[in-house]
Amino acid sequence: MNYVKLCSLILGIEFQVRGVFVYSNNGDLIVGGMQDNVKPYLPTEEMSKSTLDTIFRWNSRELLYPFLGPGKYSLTEYEKIKRITFPLNNHKLLIVGTSVEVDHDKIIRNILQLIESKEKI
Repeated sequence: MNYVKLCSLILGIEFQVRGVFVYSNNGDLIVGGMQDNVKPYLPTEEMSKSTLDTIFRWNSRELLYPFLGPGKYSLTEYEKIKRITFPLNNHKLLIVGTSVEVDHDKIIRNILQLIESKEKI
């Protein structure tokens, strides 16, 4: 999967998608970025901590897979943003930040279609 292309396509879905990032299972940033003229709310150190926490939470959900099946995505809404997390192949996570006002169902559907059509990316 071309993660650069995936991130670019997701940023193009909706102007309210603030940022798109792909991380390895150990928290290393593989690729990603923010929309032009969008500034992150979190300082770099807090962003790293938050990402590691997100990865830990996602990994802990894998214990439920035998009972519930694999997770497709996770959505967390904060006062200022929504964060949507998707699993990718090879233990990578896609983390998407959006504005609070965005229709997250539309964004999620579009991203799941992109991930499922990975042979095109």
